[in-house]
Amino acid sequence: MRSTVSLVVAGVVAFGSIAPASSQSTQGTAVETGAPRLLPPNKQKMIQEQVRRSPDLPKASLGEPLRVGMTIPDEVEVMGLPQDAATTVATVTTYSYIIVGDQIAIVEPETRKVIQLIKR
Repeated sequence: MRSTVSLVVAGVVAFGSIAPASSQSTQGTAVETGAPRLLPPNKQKMIQEQVRRSPDLPKASLGEPLRVGMTIPDEVEVMGLPQDAATTVATVTTYSYIIVGDQIAIVEPETRKVIQLIKR
């Protein structure tokens, strides 16, 4: 009986020491939400220059106006970003792009969503 009381007391003490800690608010570093990171102006210019130098790049045709947030259909081919844009900004190494009319759309390949538009 004495050992049972000791175990109960030990359990209450242990539980009591844990409970206050879990009710305290935690402070920490802000965590990035995973939202797409837009290309800065110098990277946009790099892509514009590559598109100008390569007039034979395929141009996409969509049935609706190009806009941020739209999903690019699977049948539309997206191209990888120019290598120096991808290596200089590590967070965009997987981004792709398409050319539609006078615009260049930066596309997130996993979701195929347009995250940024650049004037061609």
